[in-house]
Amino acid sequence: MRITRRGLLAAGLATPAIWSAAAQDWPAGRTLRVIVGYPAGGPTDLVARLVAEGLREAIGTSVIVENRGGARGSIGAAVAARAEPDGTTLWLGPVQTQVLNPLLMRNITYDPLKDFVGIGTVAALPNVLVVNPSTLDVRSVPELIARGKRKANELTYGTYGPGSSPHMFAVVLQKVGGFEALQVPYQGSAPASNALLSGEISFLFDNITTAAAQAQGGKVRALAVTSQKRSPALPGVPTMAEAGLPGFDLNFWFALYAPARLPQPILGQLRAALDRVVASPEFVRQLAARGAVPFVIPAADLQGFFESEARNWSALVRDAGLQPE
Repeated sequence: MRITRRGLLAAGLATPAIWSAAAQDWPAGRTLRVIVGYPAGGPTDLVARLVAEGLREAIGTSVIVENRGGARGSIGAAVAARAEPDGTTLWLGPVQTQVLNPLLMRNITYDPLKDFVGIGTVAALPNVLVVNPSTLDVRSVPELIARGKRKANELTYGTYGPGSSPHMFAVVLQKVGGFEALQVPYQGSAPASNALLSGEISFLFDNITTAAAQAQGGKVRALAVTSQKRSPALPGVPTMAEAGLPGFDLNFWFALYAPARLPQPILGQLRAALDRVVASPEFVRQLAARGAVPFVIPAADLQGFFESEARNWSALVRDAGLQPE
């Protein structure tokens, strides 16, 4: 009979000596995979590939990105959660999969706080509130709110589906602005962006990677970014606070995880490697080129940060009256 480490752990027989030996051999020339819950080319995939390239150099072994799209990233998250906790399978999880999905989706088959151990946060990517200037002549957030107050549901907004970050940002905007708009869901950023360009919707909280290029080309008008500070990709665009909505700070972050029960020595090595990656000037430069910025929470504060984010977003979802679907 072949006895695996997972079998020993399940039986309560795994010993520190076994794990210690495994940690000493890690990665021993093995290929590491970073699972992403979205198709190639999207913001999460782009961040994952930068992290993979940095780890490849920091650890000295092959690191590949494996895309497992579907169900707002939940399919990939479940695959990563069930992987062997030997340090060869990592998960690049955004706030969508780690916080929002469990609040807004039924039958989630993973628990972000129990099934993963955080290696570290890596980046934050603001969304941008954009309108099509050809179809909606507003030049600021207050003007958009005033337009929305004229008649309930006169304005429409695009999302990547119920519970997606553009949906949540729009819910907050309507709540603090005191107006109602009609949600129009699409299957991802590209269809939603195209809908805005064609005049199908009034406004959209789009990812900055897409929105910055379109704003610079005059195709859309950027009204505000959702981050605390202005984005280097759109330095002339105010933050939501500067645009008149103080306290509107919803950070769309990405973090690197491993399956729970990862041996502490391997976790320590991965954290040290990731620290080198996020501190690299090249990594920072590559993030900036995509509109993102480094976002680092000290290892000792990681679990507390994840728990705090779960509480904060849970309160937002409850106040907005949203229910799991």
